[in-house]
Order: sequence, then structure tokens, then C-alpha cells
Amino acid sequence: MSVDLEARIRAEGHDPKIYVTTPVFTGSVFFKACDVRALALWIGYDPLPDNPSHGEVWGSPRPNRFRRDQVSGLQQTAKWYVSLQDVEIR
Repeated sequence: MSVDLEARIRAEGHDPKIYVTTPVFTGSVFFKACDVRALALWIGYDPLPDNPSHGEVWGSPRPNRFRRDQVSGLQQTAKWYVSLQDVEIR
């Protein structure tokens, strides 16, 4: 799962809430790395040529798959960063 790393965005001098919604995204959620790791997922820095603040969350034991309990755990810990009107996180 692709993520943007807030600390990297701030270090580059950008406003994270604008950075994560420009140009095509309208809302975003956040969760803490410790919550991701508590779900036995891996999280790390994975820069892309067009996004130096890019990170990744990998499944464990299969990097490209999350177990159902991991998906549920992410949903439970996710909070709005830039909210969408009339939309709830479930």
C-alpha cells in the first residue's frame, strides 16, 4: 500500500495536507507507523522519481497481500487527515 511520509514532506518544506491532496486526490487518512507495525505489517521509505516522500506498507508474510485482520486493524486505527464531507471511515 502506498503512503506519503509526513516527516519527509515537512522536511522538504511542503504542507502535508496540500501535498497529499494535490493534484488528483481529495481526501486522505493517516495512521501511525507503530500501529502499522503492531498489525505485523512492514512500513518504510520507498521514494519514487516523482514522489520523494513516498513510502510503502507491506504485508507479512506476503508483501503484496494483507490478511483480513490487518485490513480491519488499519481501518480501526485510521483517522481523517483531510476529510471528505459526508464520508465516514469504516
